[in-house]
Amino acid sequence: MRLANTDRQLQSTLDWALDRMRQKGYAVKSKVTLNVEPNLAIMGYARKDGETHKILISEWALDSEMLGGLVLHELAHVYFTERGASSHDSDALEKLLEELKERDGLRTKETECLIAAYNHLQNVMVDDVVFAVMGEKEREMTKKFFAEWVSDRPSGDPVTDAELLCRNAFAVASLRRRGLFDKASEMHYRNESFITALGPKSEEEFEWIESFLSTANMEWGAGKFMDALESYFDRILSLMRASSKLDDLR
Repeated sequence: MRLANTDRQLQSTLDWALDRMRQKGYAVKSKVTLNVEPNLAIMGYARKDGETHKILISEWALDSEMLGGLVLHELAHVYFTERGASSHDSDALEKLLEELKERDGLRTKETECLIAAYNHLQNVMVDDVVFAVMGEKEREMTKKFFAEWVSDRPSGDPVTDAELLCRNAFAVASLRRRGLFDKASEMHYRNESFITALGPKSEEEFEWIESFLSTANMEWGAGKFMDALESYFDRILSLMRASSKLDDLR
C-alpha cells in the first residue's frame, strides 16, 4: 500500500509541475518520469536516459515542503536541454575544462570546484523559469532555502573557500536577480562575516562573481556563453591560487 501511495504521490506531483510549466508558457515536450532513488544523499537530480528524462529524488524528499519546487527546477533543466541552450552543452564544458587542464594544470579538487561553479551558473539561469512558474508561497520557501546555503566562516583551505565564496554568491545572486534580497537579513550578515574572515580582496572577488551570476543571460548564444564561462572560470581559478600563495607566505 505504501508503494502504491508513493507512486500516486509522485505522478500527482509530476503532473502538477508539468501543468504549471505549460500554463506559464514553458511546456516540456519530452517524456519525463519521477522516481525515488533509495539512499540518495542529495534531494534529487535529473538525467537523460535515451529519449526519457528521469528525475530521481531521495526518499526523504517525499516529505519535504520543497518537493514541488525541486521538480519544477529539474523540469526547467529539461526545458533548457530541449531548447539546446548553450548552458546545457556538456561537450562544450568538457572541452573548456580540458583546455584549462592543459593550460593551467588543473588539479582534481580545482576541477571539482569549477564544475560546482558551472552548476551555479546553470541553476541561476534555469531558476528564471522556476521563479516565473512558482506561486508566492513557494517563493517564500525558496528564500529560506537559499538563506541556508550561506556560510559565515571560511574553512582555511583555499580551494574549499573559493567554492564557499561562489556558493554564497550564488545564493545572494539568486535572490537579488529577482528583487528578493534583503540587506537587513541574517543571510546578508552571515555572508559579510564570511567575507571579512576570508581577508583582503575577498569582497572584490565576491562582488564580481555575484554580479556575474546576477546578470547572466539565459539567451546567450554559444560564443557569448563560452566567453563568459571562461572569464568566470579564470576568475575563480585565480581566487583559488591567490589564496594558496597568500597562505604560503604566512
